[in-house]
Amino acid sequence: MPPSRPVPHDDAADGVPSWRYQPASTTGATRLRVRPGTGHDPSTGLRLLLDGELDVDTAGALRDDLTLLAARATAASLVLDLSGVTFCDLASLYTLLGIYRTLPLAGIDVRLVEPSAPVRAAARRAGLSTELDFDRAGEEPR
Repeated sequence: MPPSRPVPHDDAADGVPSWRYQPASTTGATRLRVRPGTGHDPSTGLRLLLDGELDVDTAGALRDDLTLLAARATAASLVLDLSGVTFCDLASLYTLLGIYRTLPLAGIDVRLVEPSAPVRAAARRAGLSTELDFDRAGEEPR
């Protein structure tokens, strides 16, 4: 059975998209969780925290869900906090690169912040550290 995947859901009450999960199996376990971050002004953008494994199986679902979210977005920016990613492979790095390069074409500024050690190591091995322009601590890009 395929892994669980995030399902974007718009909460009309507050106008800020949130993420709910529909488990694909009876265990309800997810390998990658995406949840709204705190400490970010939702009127100007959306901050999402990624927790778990970012790999070929979960990256496609993340890409699809962020595409759907972008189509419905009212926010001008998306911050992906990668501090909780425990595993990262080459396929997921290229998915992040695609997100980073494509969503600005839809008018959504994308920032990748706080890459975990596995994300930094994978990006370094793949030679994508500068391409992905990781921010540190949510600061403005260098």
